[in-house]
Amino acid sequence: MKTIWHSLLLAFQFFTVLPVHKELPLTRTTITGMFVCLPWIGALMGTTVAAILYSMTQWTTSSEVMLAFIVLGLFALWTGGLHLDGFIDMGDAYFSYRDREKRLEILDDPRVGAFGVLSVLFLLMGKFVILHELFVQQKFVLWMVIVVPFLTRVGMSFYFLSLKCAKEKGLAYYFRSHIDAAHLNIGMLLSLVLGLAVLLAVTQFSMLPVILVIVLGIALVLFRQFTLRNFGGVSGDLLGASIEGMEVVLWGTLLLCA
Repeated sequence: MKTIWHSLLLAFQFFTVLPVHKELPLTRTTITGMFVCLPWIGALMGTTVAAILYSMTQWTTSSEVMLAFIVLGLFALWTGGLHLDGFIDMGDAYFSYRDREKRLEILDDPRVGAFGVLSVLFLLMGKFVILHELFVQQKFVLWMVIVVPFLTRVGMSFYFLSLKCAKEKGLAYYFRSHIDAAHLNIGMLLSLVLGLAVLLAVTQFSMLPVILVIVLGIALVLFRQFTLRNFGGVSGDLLGASIEGMEVVLWGTLLLCA
């Protein structure tokens, strides 16, 4: 039980803005458990956003523009912009059109270039437009804002496990070298099955949850190939970028298929 608690606290400490002012053991077990907890942390984030959206739609006359902005803003607030930062760095590195080694150097550079700014601008605009359309077309349902962050973090873990690290340094390399891959795969599969079962029940056995999982799998394969071709492996920035990119893909799927 203590190990589970430490894993949960580590997930909050490394992947959210919640202040966990405690020195926690970074062992093979707790790091693996941390990644197992991540989809459920995502679901918790989504639940808080869903609660705020419900309150706003019930007790205020907020427009669709405001509601879409609230969804974007609250998720950025929850993560402290951590994943957006990864997407910015990936945009800077990829659009530099340099060789692989130079791209990896750019990933490490704390400065933000024009290509990174443009990349994240189009990302946020894309999310905003899709969310706005979901609200305008009255396709938005509260479970969506819970399942999207859940699935993207399941996908991120499978993506992380499928690749070696591009650099033999940094937190991503440390985590990758301390993960029990077999146990994490089992944990992610169990989380996916449980989450899918709940979602099927909530949607009265609609095909939409199955479509989301299939689209997620295709997106992961494509992003994995993109990563290998351009960076030679995974990094912390690319993990964050994978979450942001998959969110856009899943929101777009919901807009087209809901």
